[in-house]
Amino acid sequence: MPQEGVEGKSYKEQPEGLSERGRAFLEALARRKRARGEELPPLYLRLLEGAAPPPEGSGPPPEEAPPLEDLKRDLRPTRRELSASPPPPEWPRDPWELADRLLAEGERRGTLPGLSERERRVYRTLLALGLEVLARRLGPGRPLPRNLSQVSLFAVNDALAVALGIPPASLYRVLASLEAKGLIRRRAWRTSATLKGRTGVYAGGTLYAVRLPHREARPRLDLEDFRHPWRDLEGDARQGRTAWSLRESYTSPPKEDSGVLELLLGFSLSPGEAEDPLAIDSLTALLRARPAERRALVEALALSLAREFRDPGSVRFYAWILWNALRAELYGLMEGALEAVAWAVRRAREAAAKALFSPRGEGVRRPGALFAHLLRERGLLELFRQAPQWRVA
Repeated sequence: MPQEGVEGKSYKEQPEGLSERGRAFLEALARRKRARGEELPPLYLRLLEGAAPPPEGSGPPPEEAPPLEDLKRDLRPTRRELSASPPPPEWPRDPWELADRLLAEGERRGTLPGLSERERRVYRTLLALGLEVLARRLGPGRPLPRNLSQVSLFAVNDALAVALGIPPASLYRVLASLEAKGLIRRRAWRTSATLKGRTGVYAGGTLYAVRLPHREARPRLDLEDFRHPWRDLEGDARQGRTAWSLRESYTSPPKEDSGVLELLLGFSLSPGEAEDPLAIDSLTALLRARPAERRALVEALALSLAREFRDPGSVRFYAWILWNALRAELYGLMEGALEAVAWAVRRAREAAAKALFSPRGEGVRRPGALFAHLLRERGLLELFRQAPQWRVA
């Protein structure tokens, strides 16, 4: 995205036009860096006309963020959790054999509740299906994470009943029992489609979060699980891949375990095939990117925002937001500006997702307008309009 440069001007000329608000931000940034033991870059010294940061004893002590080492330490799995996990390289890649090993491990530790024969069969199938989906997402040769506690998957319950040879009513009773025992979490996945001339939001299947047998934390479904286009509902309807035709074509369940997985995976799209929506951490990655790479990254992020918010005519607006948030971070005009933009993106996403979760389709119709409103409430739009257009790429 094009940005307004400052060609022909040097940074030494900037302090003359620096506002009091901008100088206050730069001075506060200098105090924070000094309190953390960091050196002030020469660029900031030039902007402050060579003025040194105030002594440590002047003014109230700055509010420090937690050290990066502490944040990393909190995100790492504990020693007890690592020692309790079987080494991934020793596990077989066959999902059924791996599911059997995990079931045996859960029984040995006492973390697997008592299951009837039918409950164990359904749980084993969902576990193997989730392990296969995860293996395909990771790619060949990639071991499973050591701290893995659950797997997520998409399944059509009618196909699950046919694959296991269980009546649908009995299957739903088994699923309710597994959910009550804390082994699975399920919820309908909805998508917009036009079926038989009627456009609306339809339930295309069920999302499952399956707890690994040797873990104890209850499974949960994340918002990103619902955002993925798991099924082409209109394409399935055109090809006759419906629940009714499935019951007619399968008079008996598949005899082999591989046939069960093939039948269930045939209704879902691969997680790697869909266009990944804007990743929140890619906003803060702008700070870590080299100046030569920022232009292409801003273009991709702005286009992704416009596509996700169904607002193709506002690509330049989203690029303007990203450029100014990056400028506010680099020049100390507002610390955490990119985090504030990421927060507004999350709020707009949550509001847009309500249309999928609500049975009445309630939700915001223009997430881009809500995104701009949230930035205006936080004062970011006004700050971006008044900030000098300094070069950042």
